[in-house]
Amino acid sequence: MFRAISMSVLLMLALLGSAASALAADVTGKWKGPMEGTGVDVVLDLKTDGATVTGTMSDSEGKPRPIAKGSLDGDKISLTVASEYQGNPITLLVTGTVSGDSMNLKIQTEDGAWGTDAVVKRSS
Repeated sequence: MFRAISMSVLLMLALLGSAASALAADVTGKWKGPMEGTGVDVVLDLKTDGATVTGTMSDSEGKPRPIAKGSLDGDKISLTVASEYQGNPITLLVTGTVSGDSMNLKIQTEDGAWGTDAVVKRSS
């Protein structure tokens, strides 16, 4: 009987742990902050639907570029953005951590030829 109770408790704890990790941060809204070493702000306009993130990321000229693929897993965010550089198409990979109204991001080209960090804050 003790073993059955122990198994029930373990199962309940596992389910609670899974539910807590499934609760992702809400990143819906506008986010803005400087990209290190570029003198340019990154602007994200995001919408969250469960673990899926959609929206846009503005390029260095302020043109919004669509998020082709976005996901949120707890406090971890991952975005793929179709952009361009000097008229050539590029894919940007954005990964980072959400903490309240702030995100620490790593932004890089898909091929790894360029990358920078950014701290963005939720704007009102």
